[in-house]
Amino acid sequence: MFKRLIPLLLAFTLMLGLGAYWLLYYTGNNTEFARGHRYLVTIKPGMTTADIADLLHKKHLVKTPEAFRMEARLRGLAGKLEAGRYEIIGGMSNSEIVDILSKGQTYSVKFSVPEGFNVVKTGRKLEAEGLGDAKKFEEAARNYTPYPYMETNNPDVIFKAEGFIYPTTYHLDPDMSEKDILALMVRTFNAEMNKENIPAQAREKNMGLRDLVNLAAMVELEAVFPEEQSRIAGVFLKRLHIYMPIQSDTTIQYLLGSQKEEVTIADTKIKSPYNTYQNPGLPPGPIASPGMSAIKACLNPEATDYLYFVAEKDGHHRFTKTYGEHLKAIEDIHKDDNK
Repeated sequence: MFKRLIPLLLAFTLMLGLGAYWLLYYTGNNTEFARGHRYLVTIKPGMTTADIADLLHKKHLVKTPEAFRMEARLRGLAGKLEAGRYEIIGGMSNSEIVDILSKGQTYSVKFSVPEGFNVVKTGRKLEAEGLGDAKKFEEAARNYTPYPYMETNNPDVIFKAEGFIYPTTYHLDPDMSEKDILALMVRTFNAEMNKENIPAQAREKNMGLRDLVNLAAMVELEAVFPEEQSRIAGVFLKRLHIYMPIQSDTTIQYLLGSQKEEVTIADTKIKSPYNTYQNPGLPPGPIASPGMSAIKACLNPEATDYLYFVAEKDGHHRFTKTYGEHLKAIEDIHKDDNK
């Protein structure tokens, strides 16, 4: 009797297997059901596999919610689909969608902060790329000091987070607020500084991290070519040592709020704590976000007798020891430009 039932059991098992295959691979095909091309879907914390299946069905990404749930269950992934924001391409199969959600392959947008950018420029770039409001970003940066080295009581500092936005490429969630974006950028700065052991190196040089970044920001903006960074840092440090104003055009550009092709004598007389022509020492705070190479250049400046430098047409600088030599260099560069 049992031997007679074996063929029937095998046939029944085969039918079940074929049924499961049909359910997964035919009802799991969403090509005809899907509308459009790309969709952004937010899976919220606490959503069940059934909730997710229903959401995807409502968005016309999954034809049969039951088939989606079975796909996840048979693969042992029910309850393991991660929360987050995802990009789903219309027409993906249930299997492909389950792969994306189970691996946490969340959707993000690339955003790059160039070396030498300041808070205002970063906020404007965020707004231009549709990732935030420039003014809200500025307000978030005004008093944001999550790390002790960022804190300052100087009332002249415009943005306390200035200089501590690490210049690199970020992967941002489109739903991030301006505060969240700023927090990510500052956390990245802190992580990179610790990774390169910068705070300890600064202490060995008797420099606070804030002062180091302050100096490096000017070096970053002055040096078009990285090989000149350590020499420019050496000039600035020598001026600081002898209590001579730094006289960096970069600080004038910062207080003006816009890039001028050439800083005038009148510009250098503007009354502002950021005017390093009129005020000795470092400006109240950093004026931009320096890259790692500029920071390291300030930790390892070139020992030099130079006190002056002037930019040539190609971005390189002529370095001189005396004011007379400096004026001669300016005259020679103007002559070369007029040829």
